[in-house]
Amino acid sequence: MSERPYIVDSDGSRRDGDIQRAGEDRTLRFDSQDLSFIRVDHQTRLQFGGTEVVIESPFSLRAEDRELQLDPGDRASLGPILTLYPDSLASASVDEGGTLRLDFASGARIVVPQDPRYEAWQVNGPGTYLVVCMPGTTGDLSIWS
Repeated sequence: MSERPYIVDSDGSRRDGDIQRAGEDRTLRFDSQDLSFIRVDHQTRLQFGGTEVVIESPFSLRAEDRELQLDPGDRASLGPILTLYPDSLASASVDEGGTLRLDFASGARIVVPQDPRYEAWQVNGPGTYLVVCMPGTTGDLSIWS
């Protein structure tokens, strides 16, 4: 993709982002490590202070000695995600293939691989910081700061 990604804000201003290939274990910025709340709609959302993780594609959850495959599109199966609350984030990183890894203090882990057709995940915040996993298989990320 050669065109830079952009966002048009409600006031009509345009914010240009950059496309970067995910490097080996890119660390993501969070303003708080404490999981504030979990929201389930057509996406799965995890809030950490002013930083929101949005999961839009199938992902795995390892918690309580179980590994589960979950899909935000199948809301009825997402009950196990609630076992994360309350918890705090130990680390958040992206590997070179665009896979998001969220490791929690309890030992739980969420893994969201890049989706070939859709934006699998995004980290929104703190502030105007935004990282979006681009559709595909190259590990490309769109980043706004």
